[in-house]
Amino acid sequence: MPVILRTAQITTYSDANGNSITGTPAAIAGSLVEFKGSNCSVVFGDAVMFHGVIIFHRDNCTVRIGSRSSFRGRITLGLGCHVSLGTDIYCGPDLQINSAEGADVTIGNDLLISTKIRVKADDSHPIYDGVTGERINKSASITIGDHVWIGEEVFILPGSSIGSGSVIGARSVVTKSRPIPPDSLALGTPARVHRSKIYWARKHLQQSPDIAASVPPRFEPDEPDEPDSPEDLALLVDNLLIKKQGVSGEDPAEPVA
Repeated sequence: MPVILRTAQITTYSDANGNSITGTPAAIAGSLVEFKGSNCSVVFGDAVMFHGVIIFHRDNCTVRIGSRSSFRGRITLGLGCHVSLGTDIYCGPDLQINSAEGADVTIGNDLLISTKIRVKADDSHPIYDGVTGERINKSASITIGDHVWIGEEVFILPGSSIGSGSVIGARSVVTKSRPIPPDSLALGTPARVHRSKIYWARKHLQQSPDIAASVPPRFEPDEPDEPDSPEDLALLVDNLLIKKQGVSGEDPAEPVA
């Protein structure tokens, strides 16, 4: 039988099936933790605000929420999955994290997570190639670094990675095929890097009276490209002429009628 712990019951707990809770968050009314399997655990750090739902559908799973973090949303786990949120995370309403088939979700420290974010290490249902019969949407782990700002309604899909210090623009879709390097501004569907070597601060533009017009540089500028030598330019011209000949079928030295 499933075990459901609600609000005030979300505190240090263990049962005969090996399920456990460590720590006591500030749980808001409507919160719950449900154990449907065995050997699953939740670990809350100090001063965690929890307004959400955690459901363990299968066995051998863990959820960790670090100290001074807030969580407002829903975490669901399949067999052998691990979800870890670091310390000092601000989470807006309706963050949903899904994982299945042993895929993990690892989120670093000092994040700003906006509203209606979806972090999906699985696609919920299998999809098969109709010719070969092979499964084409395998679950895959997701990694998000430290000090990342995730804008409103972002989707983060199986196998994605986001480097520390980055910003993901609103309604972007982060994919496995386009990992986001550290200190990058990325947006779009799929999300692409539009600017590198950025830095962002947690100060709120509506609330902070001391927003700086500039800050000390944190990165070295890129090295300028070396100018082409005469030999390189001659080789480039030769290559262009060869390509032209290949396309037109004409000798590039002769005018084409």
